[in-house]
Amino acid sequence: MQIKIDFLCRDSILAAPIVLDLALFMDLAKRAGMSGIQEWLSFYYKSPITAPGLYPEHDLFIQQAKLKNTLRYMMEEEQITHLGIEYYEND
Repeated sequence: MQIKIDFLCRDSILAAPIVLDLALFMDLAKRAGMSGIQEWLSFYYKSPITAPGLYPEHDLFIQQAKLKNTLRYMMEEEQITHLGIEYYEND
């Protein structure tokens, strides 16, 4: 994995936490054995990149859900869905 930073000193105070998050998440992905396009990090990009043949998702709420679910998957926790079926199955 590579990360390229053009340090132009414009809004660098605002961008620093985002760059740090990306660096930490990319390191986590590498340690977890993930390779290739990391679609679950699309929350941080203006124009998300996807695998060939897939449509890029631009909805921030869906991108955030993908990020959270990928982290939950790495921790072997239950995935979050918003289907509403869980409420009816518990009766």
